[in-house]
Amino acid sequence: MIFENKLLKTHRLHIIPGIFFLICCSFFAVAQPIVKATVDKTSIKIGEPITVKLEAIWPGNPLAHGFIVPDSIAHFDIWEKQNQEVVKDGLQQNIIVTSYDSGRFTIPAFKLDLQKTNAADPDYYTDSISINVTKVNVDTLKEYHDIKDIIEVPPIPQWPYILAIAIGTIIAITAVYFLLKKLGVLRKEKPVFVPKGSPYQVAMNALSLLEENGSQRSPRQFFTELTDVYRTYLKDAHNWRSLQQTGDELILQAKPLLSQELFFAFANTIRLGDAAKFAKYAPPKETWMDAIQPLRHTIDVLEKQQAEKRYQPPANNAR
Repeated sequence: MIFENKLLKTHRLHIIPGIFFLICCSFFAVAQPIVKATVDKTSIKIGEPITVKLEAIWPGNPLAHGFIVPDSIAHFDIWEKQNQEVVKDGLQQNIIVTSYDSGRFTIPAFKLDLQKTNAADPDYYTDSISINVTKVNVDTLKEYHDIKDIIEVPPIPQWPYILAIAIGTIIAITAVYFLLKKLGVLRKEKPVFVPKGSPYQVAMNALSLLEENGSQRSPRQFFTELTDVYRTYLKDAHNWRSLQQTGDELILQAKPLLSQELFFAFANTIRLGDAAKFAKYAPPKETWMDAIQPLRHTIDVLEKQQAEKRYQPPANNAR
């Protein structure tokens, strides 16, 4: 009896290491990843898509980066690489491929990208999958490619569109015409009547008309016409290039010909005209008529001087 007990104890001591070894082996087996690839169909027609599902099942392993999918596969075109998904107990990724070659071809194995802790750790690959690619039977597509006769479409009459465009154009032109007429753009201004005669008479008549109707003009128009009367007189009566001269040049030209009082009034009128034309200065209307008198007196003085020179008898030459 004592011998049997000792034998039983010895047998139990041998069983414990065996159980421990089995536990370690089972743990090691569980710790290995299960890598596989499946397809939704193994036989397709040319151009028909196939969904390849890659799976890596490895409970508790955070070191897998995903599958290494090449950019191209022999006899297959990769349509889409879907994003990798982390699912329960592992990773998953779908790839959609197709083939345009007829025959039996193989989708190769895909490698699982792992972060190895030891250089001796093994690599893991999916199984390769054989795919049968068949040609498309053209006879079955006849009903989808029926050739029909050409149907003639009756021409659409164009005259209603042409008539509508013509009427719209006439209405638009009429509306623009009346709008411009209302705004005064098409209103023709009556030309200023200037009687014919000597340059002096023309200048005096122009100043009289400006004195009568000048208040109806803008400051710029009034002083422009006023100085133009003086410039025109100088050009016609004295043959001066007055139309090209500036206001300051007119003033300097008239200084030796006028008295001091008349010169100051004349210069003030010329400068006032330049301010109204170029600086858009608007002097009071009651001062407009005062600006006419200095130019009228200046023209009188220049006309008298011209007459005196014209009728002055020539000096006798001394012998």
